[in-house]
Amino acid sequence: STELQFADTVLLSVKAVGINFRDVLNVLGMYPGDPGAPGSDVAGVIMVAGAGVAGLSVGDEVFGLAHGCLGTVVKGTAEMLAPMPPSLSYEEAATAPTVFITVNACLREAAAVQPGEHVLVHAAAGGVGLAALQVLQHLGAVAVCTAGSPSKRSLLRSLGVSAVVGSRDSMFVGPLAAAGGVDVVLNSLTSPGMVAGSLSVLRRGGRFVEIGKRDIWAPAAMAAERPDVSYSLLAVDFLPDVVVQSALQHVAAGVAAGQ
Repeated sequence: STELQFADTVLLSVKAVGINFRDVLNVLGMYPGDPGAPGSDVAGVIMVAGAGVAGLSVGDEVFGLAHGCLGTVVKGTAEMLAPMPPSLSYEEAATAPTVFITVNACLREAAAVQPGEHVLVHAAAGGVGLAALQVLQHLGAVAVCTAGSPSKRSLLRSLGVSAVVGSRDSMFVGPLAAAGGVDVVLNSLTSPGMVAGSLSVLRRGGRFVEIGKRDIWAPAAMAAERPDVSYSLLAVDFLPDVVVQSALQHVAAGVAAGQ
């Protein structure tokens, strides 16, 4: 508590941790740059709050990002935490931060998805993909999805997605091109030919949002290939703390409103 006395930090009793792809790359030594200690998505109870903390108090249930949270206690920045929606369990809340912050930043902000637009979501049976389906439904857009296995594609169809194709190779291009293409691509695939294939079904003036961690296209390469496309690179890791907190509050408000 002495260390926290004048800091904008809290000591959190960890109740649940969400594991995401960043953590997998971390422990495999494949993450580009220094990822720090494993674990970031967390839900728990504030044990100690620094003197500079505003809006959060000891005993509050919170969720958000606290790096190195794979333990029983973690120190975190207050601006990267928000009050936990009362309708969620700790386990449910711990699955939400990275995926919903990512999806909101990609679809609502970077791509500014409009009602009726068709959005290609790669690897849609994963955490980001499932969060994207919920946000797209709320926005009134049409999800077009890829997934790697029959069981994953079956899951997506059970959730109401009618356009579902494979993600293991670029064979998805034919069916999507025949259907008229898409307005937005949310990409996380890194296999050879996937970006080029996605660009081939992206309509003129479309938006391409890249959230992959490895083998991504540089903006110059994208501009050379498709100068008409708006290209965004996005990673929660590099968002300012205040932006993360605002996004968490937006997610909490959406859950409370049944969205």
